[in-house]
Amino acid sequence: MKRTRAECAHGGAALPASGLRSSKKACEACGVTEDLRICQTCGYVACCESHEGHDTAHFEATGHPLIRPRTEGGWLRRRSGWLWCYLCRAYLE
Repeated sequence: MKRTRAECAHGGAALPASGLRSSKKACEACGVTEDLRICQTCGYVACCESHEGHDTAHFEATGHPLIRPRTEGGWLRRRSGWLWCYLCRAYLE
């Protein structure tokens, strides 16, 4: 499901388009370096569901609802404007 940021009641609309960034290049739980997500509340870097799902584990442990992909330059950076809200269960664009 997709929603606009304005439709999210969990802070998605208040985040800047660039979001929280991190210099960490690996999942803080397992060390995976691909498909990383950044918690937009605290900056925790974790792997996504296609690996160990530490992003979801972080949400379950903390209640921090918003993540975005961790990207570096290139075409992925241009596509990194989305957020995922665990509480809305939707991508926010």
